[in-house]
Amino acid sequence: MIRTFDPVSDKSRTGQENGKLDPDQPERASPNPLPRFVSGTLVSPAMAARSFCTSTTSSESVARALRETRAAVPSPSAGIVFVAGGAAHVRNVAEQVRSTWQGVPTVIVPGAGVLHERAEIEGTAATAGLLWKQGKAVPFAVGEPADDAEALGENIGRAFGPKATTALVFHHAEAFDPETLEGIAKTSPTTHVFGAGTVSRAGMIITSDGNLIEAPAVGLALSGMARPITATSSACRVISSFEPIEEIAGGLVLRVGNQHALDALSRCSVDKSPDQDPPPVVFAALADPNETTTDGRVRYFIRPIRGIDTTRRGIMIGDDARIGMKMGFALRDATTARTELDTTARFVAQNLLGSAPSFGIYLTCAGRGQNFYGTPDVEVRILRQRFGDLPMAGMHSAFEISPRDNGSPRFELYTSVLALFRTLS
Repeated sequence: MIRTFDPVSDKSRTGQENGKLDPDQPERASPNPLPRFVSGTLVSPAMAARSFCTSTTSSESVARALRETRAAVPSPSAGIVFVAGGAAHVRNVAEQVRSTWQGVPTVIVPGAGVLHERAEIEGTAATAGLLWKQGKAVPFAVGEPADDAEALGENIGRAFGPKATTALVFHHAEAFDPETLEGIAKTSPTTHVFGAGTVSRAGMIITSDGNLIEAPAVGLALSGMARPITATSSACRVISSFEPIEEIAGGLVLRVGNQHALDALSRCSVDKSPDQDPPPVVFAALADPNETTTDGRVRYFIRPIRGIDTTRRGIMIGDDARIGMKMGFALRDATTARTELDTTARFVAQNLLGSAPSFGIYLTCAGRGQNFYGTPDVEVRILRQRFGDLPMAGMHSAFEISPRDNGSPRFELYTSVLALFRTLS
């Protein structure tokens, strides 16, 4: 038996519907053994970066972490703060950042969980962040037009400004349409764009003059610094061959590889343990023939199977499936996720090419946490093995946005995005 997937009703990603934390739920002890305040620091003559992470809702504890981080970085150019918890906690942290990091352009990003180079924190209110001294950052907040996703994307791209080489984009998950990314590529085609979907509420920015602004799409446009080395890793194992899509009708894939799409799905071999109920969820894996991974494999992205048509023997994927692409099928798999992330981390490290690493940002799907692996801190441990105490911060996100060398940024599911910032030698 094969079970399909509807992302709107998925509760497996964080154990709560749509990955939302209940703002009325009391704070629980973190499943991770984490000190109340931990930080990472890297200082060189050219720059400084500092990360922090705190698993408390205490205003004074958050303020102390922010003060210590600010004191460690002279003349910072920008900051990013990831927050997990209810709406009141997110707002309180934003106000603390505004008062403590005065004059520093900062983006506040709500997530299902937060992470740091030493730990991932899920299921409780927590805050993690980075402050760095490198390049120039322009914060942006865009919400109009709300009824035209592509036009909204065009306005986001314009907000980057003409000098931006890299942009971090965080969009509220409940208001997101992937066509927004196509609009961004129209008005800012050469900018290296990555980001994620915020959880429970929209993100916020703090401008250099202290304005706190909330909007569906927020982020930082970066210039005057090298583009980060960015790579993605999937948490899904492909269980079929990739076959060309030959016929589509309104998002319904009818034929792949000289057979009906539903027949191809039915032939998939799905490993299921005797006590596993419900059966594993099967996803569509879509691939552009011109895109490959660093080691020459098919570069695929995951989309849910939204339904089947038994009369036409088709499967509903949506607009992302196009004639000329290749399609296979995949399952979420913890072993694959570990292996893929290790490969990604090794690729990023090898491509430093003599440059000095400064800090990292790691965005990972909320469905890749402790419930998925069966143990905490799996992904942070993999990154730490490769990068040690390099300052790093990130979040468990509703979705991910990955950069592409040719084409618009891509909407991702069950994926992680690792961006390593560096100074050129």
